[in-house]
Amino acid sequence: MRENIKLAKKLFQTAENDLKAVEVLYNAGSYNIALFQLQQSVEKFVKSYGIRMEIIKPEDLSRKIIHLPHKVFTRQYSGEAKKLIEQEKTPLLIPDMIPPHQRGKGKTKEKIEGLEKLHDRINKVDIPKFKNITKQDLTQFVKESKELEIEHQFNEEKLFKDLKEDFVKTHEHFKVYFKQFKDDFIINNVKKRLEKTDEYVKHQVLDHKFKYRQEEKITYITYVWVNLSLITAPHEQSTRYPDLSSGETPEEYYTNENVVIEFMPKFIELMKKTVKKFNEVFE
Repeated sequence: MRENIKLAKKLFQTAENDLKAVEVLYNAGSYNIALFQLQQSVEKFVKSYGIRMEIIKPEDLSRKIIHLPHKVFTRQYSGEAKKLIEQEKTPLLIPDMIPPHQRGKGKTKEKIEGLEKLHDRINKVDIPKFKNITKQDLTQFVKESKELEIEHQFNEEKLFKDLKEDFVKTHEHFKVYFKQFKDDFIINNVKKRLEKTDEYVKHQVLDHKFKYRQEEKITYITYVWVNLSLITAPHEQSTRYPDLSSGETPEEYYTNENVVIEFMPKFIELMKKTVKKFNEVFE
C-alpha cells in the first residue's frame, strides 16, 4: 500500500512538471508539443488518482490503461455501483434497530443508476470522433467546469436544526429499543449523549460541511479530468507525426486556428485548479 502511495505521488509530481511545460511550450508557439504534453499530463494525473484511490494497480499502467486514462473512471463508477448493489443484497442483521425515521431514506437505487449511466456514457465514447470536437462543445465544457467551482452555500440554521432533529429521534429510539434488553450501560450512554445534544450536533455540522466540500472538489477534479482525457486522447500521435495520407505536419495542423489549441489557455487554467483541489483533498 505504501509503495503504491509513493508511486502515485511520483506520477503526480511528473504530471505537474508536464503541466508547467505545457504553458511554456504554448507561450513559445509550439502548439502541437504543448497539446501532446497536456495529454501526457492529464494521463499521469488520472493514473495517479487511480492508484491513490485503489481503482487500478501499478501493473495496469502498462497494460489495460496505457493511453486510455478515461478507463480509470469507468472502473471507478463500475466498482462503486457493484459495492452498492452488494450492500443492498446484504440483509440487515437487526433491522428493528434502525430508527423508524431513517428507514427507507437511503437513495441507493438512484446512486447505482447514476453510476451505471456515467460508466456507460464514458465507456461507449468513440475517441477518434473527439478529434473533430466543436467550439460549442468546448465552450460548454468550460462553462460547466466553472459552474462546478461554485461552492454550495449552507443554511447553517436549517442544517443544525435538521441534524439535531435526527440526532434526538435516533437516540430516543435507542432508549426504547435497548430497554427490552435491559442494557443499562447503553441506555445511560444514550441519555448522556442526549444531555449534550447541541455539542454533538455542532460536531456533526462541521463534519457534514467538511465531507460535502471534499465531495465538491472530487466532483470538479473528475469532471475536468474525464473530459480532458477524452479531448486530448485523439491527439497523442498526430501532435508528433506527419499525417501519412496528406503529408501535413503537426506544426501545420496545430495552429492557433485549431479549436483545441484556441482553448489551451483555458485547459491549463482548469488543470491548475484541479491540482490545487487535489492537494487540498489528499494532502
